[in-house]
Amino acid sequence: MPDEIVTLYTKEAPETPVPCSRTEYYDNDFTTYKAHYPALVDVFLFNSYGDLLLQKRGRNKRNNPGRLHTTVGGHISWGEKAQFSVVHECLEELGASPLVFSPDAYPSAFERLVSYTHKVALLCERGSFFRNFSEDPIEGRRSIKDRIWLYFGIYDGPIDIPDRQSAGYEWIDLETLKKEFQISPAQFTDGLKWYVETFGSEMSEFIKRYATK
Repeated sequence: MPDEIVTLYTKEAPETPVPCSRTEYYDNDFTTYKAHYPALVDVFLFNSYGDLLLQKRGRNKRNNPGRLHTTVGGHISWGEKAQFSVVHECLEELGASPLVFSPDAYPSAFERLVSYTHKVALLCERGSFFRNFSEDPIEGRRSIKDRIWLYFGIYDGPIDIPDRQSAGYEWIDLETLKKEFQISPAQFTDGLKWYVETFGSEMSEFIKRYATK
């Protein structure tokens, strides 16, 4: 099976993508590619009750096997835009069709389409950013760095698992999740903990506004 060609960026040239094989990057991420950030999409889906859907990573995963992580996520393949990759990842990992809206368009789109969340995931773009754990005072022991396009959304439909690398999904409310981080931290990825710590207040506001039950 040919190696996936993924998209990299540098902070110095954030509008200029760089192609690289996935294996080549991760074998040389802090030597040849120490200034580069792989491009990723990460999605957090909530249902109408405000519960968060987490994906359990497959046991065959190179990193964090068997741990709970974001709802959907993955590399942006070379030649793709984030807006296409997020659709591809949702179909591949969740089996759900997403509709993606800008923050300005989302409120009116949600109002018009909320009755269809049992069929499609309504996603809101939350922006993109560079993340470097080596610069974080808490996570500084880790070498992970990424450029991430982040999405929140509402979804009440069925869950398929067409991607064999996923071991399943679990719904959990945000407050229970925060408690579980303290009780049983090993069942979650460090990335998930970072997201909730960094964007937890935004998640709570999103739930308050768009969880309708």
